[in-house]
Amino acid sequence: MRVAFVIWPAPAHLYPIVPLAWALKAAGHEVVVSTHPAIAEETASMGLTPVATCEADSTALLGPASPYVSERADLAKITAGLDFAPDDPDREHWDVLTQYYVPSMWDFLPYRGDPTQPMPAMDGMVDFFRTWKPDLVLWDPCMPGAAVAAVAAGAAHARWWTAPDVFCRSMDTIAKANTRPGAEPVANPLLETIRAMAERYDVEINQELLVGQWTVNPQPPAIGPEVSAHVLPLRWIPHAKQQILPDWIYPKPERPRVAISLGLSERSFMAGGWDHIPALLEAVSVLDIDVVATLNDKQLSAVDKIPDNVRVVEYVPLNQLISTCDLLIHHGGMGTVLPAIANGVRQIVVDFIGNAIFATPDSGEGKLGRSRYSLGPALARYATESGAGLVMNIADPDPLEMREQIQKVLADPSFQQGADRMRRDWLSTPSPSEFVPILERLTAEHRRG
Repeated sequence: MRVAFVIWPAPAHLYPIVPLAWALKAAGHEVVVSTHPAIAEETASMGLTPVATCEADSTALLGPASPYVSERADLAKITAGLDFAPDDPDREHWDVLTQYYVPSMWDFLPYRGDPTQPMPAMDGMVDFFRTWKPDLVLWDPCMPGAAVAAVAAGAAHARWWTAPDVFCRSMDTIAKANTRPGAEPVANPLLETIRAMAERYDVEINQELLVGQWTVNPQPPAIGPEVSAHVLPLRWIPHAKQQILPDWIYPKPERPRVAISLGLSERSFMAGGWDHIPALLEAVSVLDIDVVATLNDKQLSAVDKIPDNVRVVEYVPLNQLISTCDLLIHHGGMGTVLPAIANGVRQIVVDFIGNAIFATPDSGEGKLGRSRYSLGPALARYATESGAGLVMNIADPDPLEMREQIQKVLADPSFQQGADRMRRDWLSTPSPSEFVPILERLTAEHRRG
């Protein structure tokens, strides 16, 4: 069969699909990755065929930090209409969706748009799909127009996501809110984002169009949240851009090795939030451990001196490093935590909540404020409830408290037992090669061609 992956053009959206794409190729299926030219070269370096559906300069990639002031102000009004309770956990899911992911969609799809206006990347995708005729489209929910393109071409289609499903959870929240007696109807920002394209190609807007005929999510199911979508578990195989194995990784040092990894994407999008790094490096400086810190100049801007036991590297693939580590201190990104889970490594998750991350409107007038975006809380809950680690509060960084946490996680064997439990959970889900027959069956059941 022919399978098209559609991704938002960023490495964090590309790398997780590579193992499944190669499992499909190894089983004899044709695979392409449809996206913006900005990620085409990186896609080709993974051994996958990129299809650029627009010119590089026809669609500006503003991403989650984009202004979209009037659109964000409209989302603020929708948020007010939902009337979240102060302690409602769904407020966190909603904020992640509306402050981070939905604005990324607007780079390709106009919010409350006009179906007669050009949509270069989306129009190009429809044209390609109608010519190439995929049997299955696996689409990134930050690119919801791919579902429209799949239906227009008669293909089966499913969402592919690698983090908590804030998309479907938020739609479930809207559906629940709209059952309240006498309440004003709450608009669905996903529907209003996709409406113009669906009308343009005469595609019916229904639940399948918004959440896929099924969903593939390789995050551990225990992370949650529960959603109404039909979700199929898949084992996430850690993968990233590779490089020649550094000669310092092996042999593994005799004393404990601790890795610090605070995110690649965050370096580009975060306007602040690195004030804790000097304290963290001070915390490890007097410990009898080897530290590998993947930090860049921006993250190190407030650091006066790198401790003697810390090796700073701007980038190293975690799948190369993590198996030699006893502890990973990380920011709560799925691409960072999964290598730790796959290798049974203990964790400390830093809590970014409350730090300045993205400038986003917090009022109907479009006033800029702070985003609450972070996947850290969900992953921190999973790590702590599994007994594999602790959460490090960096709002008021204290080197002594940080040092005590690191010593505790390294010394107490119960944390290793928790990490081993997480690894067993990871191994219990189907590998990419085991998942291919599932996709073959579902595609045969759902495609229209």
